[in-house]
Amino acid sequence: MDLNVYRNISYRYDIQGVRAIGAILIMFYHIWFNKVSGGVDVFFVVSGYFMSGMLVKSYLKNGKIKPFEFWGRIIRRVSPLAYTVIATTLILGYFFMPPYLWRGSINEVLTSALHFENWQLIRVGTDYLASSNPPSPLQQFWALSLQIQFYFILPFVLSLGVFLSRLFGSYKAIFIVVALVIVASFGFSIWYTYSNPSAAYFHTGARAWEFFIGVATFIASPFIVLSSKVSRILMWIGGLLILSVGVIIPNSATYPGYVAALPVAAAVSIMIAGDFAKTGYVYKILSSKILVYIGGMSFSLYLWHWPIFIYFQHYSGANPGEINFTEGFFIIVLAFVFSIISNLLIEKPFSKIKKTSTIAPYFIGVLFFLPVFLSSYYVRSELILTYDEAEFNDYINGSFYNGDSAYVQNEALDIRLTRFISLRNDLTNASLNGCSTGIENGKISFCEFGNKSKEESILLVGGSRLAHWEPFFSYLGRKYSFKVVTATINSCSFGYHPSIENNVKCQNWNNNIIEFISNMNPKPKIVVVNSSRLDSNGEYTPSGYVKNIKEVLSFGIPVLGIRTAPKFDNPNLCLWRNSDDTSKCATNYSSSLEDKNPILKIKENEKLDDLYPIDFTKVICRDGICPAYFDGYPGLRDGNHFTKSYILYLTHALEKALNYQVDGFTKFLND
Repeated sequence: MDLNVYRNISYRYDIQGVRAIGAILIMFYHIWFNKVSGGVDVFFVVSGYFMSGMLVKSYLKNGKIKPFEFWGRIIRRVSPLAYTVIATTLILGYFFMPPYLWRGSINEVLTSALHFENWQLIRVGTDYLASSNPPSPLQQFWALSLQIQFYFILPFVLSLGVFLSRLFGSYKAIFIVVALVIVASFGFSIWYTYSNPSAAYFHTGARAWEFFIGVATFIASPFIVLSSKVSRILMWIGGLLILSVGVIIPNSATYPGYVAALPVAAAVSIMIAGDFAKTGYVYKILSSKILVYIGGMSFSLYLWHWPIFIYFQHYSGANPGEINFTEGFFIIVLAFVFSIISNLLIEKPFSKIKKTSTIAPYFIGVLFFLPVFLSSYYVRSELILTYDEAEFNDYINGSFYNGDSAYVQNEALDIRLTRFISLRNDLTNASLNGCSTGIENGKISFCEFGNKSKEESILLVGGSRLAHWEPFFSYLGRKYSFKVVTATINSCSFGYHPSIENNVKCQNWNNNIIEFISNMNPKPKIVVVNSSRLDSNGEYTPSGYVKNIKEVLSFGIPVLGIRTAPKFDNPNLCLWRNSDDTSKCATNYSSSLEDKNPILKIKENEKLDDLYPIDFTKVICRDGICPAYFDGYPGLRDGNHFTKSYILYLTHALEKALNYQVDGFTKFLND
């Protein structure tokens, strides 16, 4: 085995240019288009190339791979800047971030500091670039967390490859080991992206192949020989592909999976062709001083641009994709300013520490880590205490609202800071304690509320926009002595349709929930579901909803179909900014819902006599205007889900509306 072929691999200025293009594309697509650019994938490939080169050259120098020395160099490079960004983001969050987002963000401060941010985002079910609220200002650390995890694994993979190379007397063993990792990870990525796309985006296993493609490119590079013509063509293909990935990949595409092969292939094309195309235009552009300079700070640009972008949204009220050119340009300039300052004051001074020192980098890491982690942990403890002490009462001053509908009130000055901080904890019971986890071990997750001692029950089945009505039905259960069973699942609905959910877990849940209902003994007196959906297509009743409703009716069980609620645009962010004029936070009923409940026509055409359509919009809206705040209550946790306390406060009005629309509904339940 002879690894000396790697001694003559020179520094690649063009690859620094690739990193620069990747950073610019990330900022460009985040700020103006709110979509995937492929820039992060390019980062992963380039990182794999450079880091494997670092380890192999260390091996040639020392005769062995030294993981602690390698990790120390990573810590010296990453820690000062990363923890400075985290600390700055934490401090600025007090001034720019609405209090109701503090709790979630402080968790991400801690996981970012520990380099597990990607797993935190998987845990909370974040759908990248698809939230009604601006994402966390620390969300960009998912990519750094993945890279740190890769850097931890890489010495072990290469050590195994070196051992096998010695054993068999061939350097090819290293390549085979890396290739096996790539194949396993790529196969997992395709499968997991299909089955759980939002989690796959952040999953280490689903992304590892991209990093190790870069490793494989470095290992194979001494043995690749290209003609000048072929290399220039590859450089052009790679360059154009990097620039066009964001355009080619539609927003509807699930990522990473096989789709990520486009930016990966683009990066690899340039990396294998660069040594043979140094007279070509693409190489000269990528090796230009300006791009090499930007490439040198690409890591810094990536970390800084995101909190600046998110805090600008909080400050301006703009939603993702609504930033104009001037505003976006200002964000990018600020990112460059922060990057240049941090490079001069933080990165350069610490980079001068002797590379031969093994202990110093770890000392630097601890020096930056401890203040950030300990202060964040203290803040988190205080926020948890606030959460635990917050009281989400069933009603205010001992009384429910006895009117018919909520209406716009101009002031919300009585909302305390502690209530805003705890707002996201104002959850329905059906959303807590494992009640909405979907299929676990082949069983439907369900919970019981109302009068649990009773045999008679009603069943609430569907997604989170059905679960937020649970407090009302649980109140009826306690009042009229029946049990309320919930079988709900987040990010899914009762009535699967592949063009909507495109999620294997949701499909499986829908396949099993019908059997679950048919096997209930005794059968529920009525099943409560959502009867319409609101998305980019407007309000409608999907065919999957109708199919499942018919299935339930065929069991001889009546169905109560609740019309979906209107959509609000960042209601709590608006309330925080406009507590003196909450009318600005109301939404117009007709801006998102159809004039007529869409299930009514289906009921008539299909002759579904035991389907009872319910429309609560006249309770939560008056004269077509739906307030985000009413009588001391913020009405929503986000743009789509009501708070538990608000629904409880309106229970009398909801009960009157229910009895009016379904004549004698509560009497029917007692029959």
